[in-house]
Formats: sequence, C-alpha cells, structure tokens
Amino acid sequence: MAARIGALIATVVLLLLVGTPAAAHGGASVTVHSDGRGSVWITAQWQDGHPITEPTTVTMTASADGAASLAPAVLRQTGDERGTQTYSGTLDPGAWRVAIDLATPVNGHCQALIEVASAAATPQPTEVACLIPATAPSGAAAPPAASAGGSLTPLWFTLGGLAVAAAVTAAVLVRRRS
Repeated sequence: MAARIGALIATVVLLLLVGTPAAAHGGASVTVHSDGRGSVWITAQWQDGHPITEPTTVTMTASADGAASLAPAVLRQTGDERGTQTYSGTLDPGAWRVAIDLATPVNGHCQALIEVASAAATPQPTEVACLIPATAPSGAAAPPAASAGGSLTPLWFTLGGLAVAAAVTAAVLVRRRS
C-alpha cells in the first residue's frame, strides 16, 4: 500500500512540474492593430479565450518598403482585460511590414502589412490576426522583467497536490489501524 501512495505522490508532483501555463490554455491568438495614423498595438489571448495577462516580452520591428527601418522596440503592457500591448511611438506615412515576436509564455511570431496614411489621406485601420500553436518551453527564453515577482499559481497547485496526497495517506493509515 505504501508503494501505491508513493506512486500517487510521485505522479502528482511530476504532473505539476511538467505542466506549463501556456500548455493549459492551448495556443494563442495575437492580433496586430493599427489606426492608420501610425499607432500600432497588439491584443493577445489564449485559444481558450482568456487574455494573456502574464508578463510577456513583446518586441516589434518595422520596415518601410525600400526606405526606413524601425529599430526593435519593446511593447508596453497596458494591463487591460484584452491583453493589450502598445508601441509608444508612431510610424511615418507609408507601407510598413511589422513583425511581432513574443517571448515566454507564448513564444511566437506574427507579421502584418500596415498602411499609414499621409496627413491629407483618409486613414484605414488594420487588424491582422495570427494563430500561434502551443509549444514546449524554450531554452532560450527571455530574461524575466525587472518588475514584480511571478505568479503564485504554480505554488498553489503544488500545495494543493501535496494536501491531496497527505489526505490520501492519512485516510489509508487510519483505515489500516482500524
């Protein structure tokens, strides 16, 4: 009986260590938005519909057809319910190829063609959606942000699993003594 309890505890601990938050949600859907006047932002959600609110480093690069290039810029999370991240600058008028690279927990890439209208033209908003499949954690993950600590979710799952294992062990021991 002790071997069965040990196997149960080992299984619970292994499942808690192997599972990742991104795998629990499936892949992700990232949408690149532009207002047609040069502002660019993204919204990101898991395929199960939950917004991606975990700290995620998102880098944007943009290049104009044959002319200017924007140095890589890190987008800023707004903390809203849509998982929005914004570019603090604006793109100049013209046609731009915008590339978005997301780090852990998403690990994905999205590209969009954005038209930015001149002052005399009527701006045309753009939305381009990309589906990013669920992936295993990458060894080349971006370093964590220097802001607040991470989520306590893994700790709560571990404590819950250990509490269940302790309850099962106690029930077996009480039953044995009876």
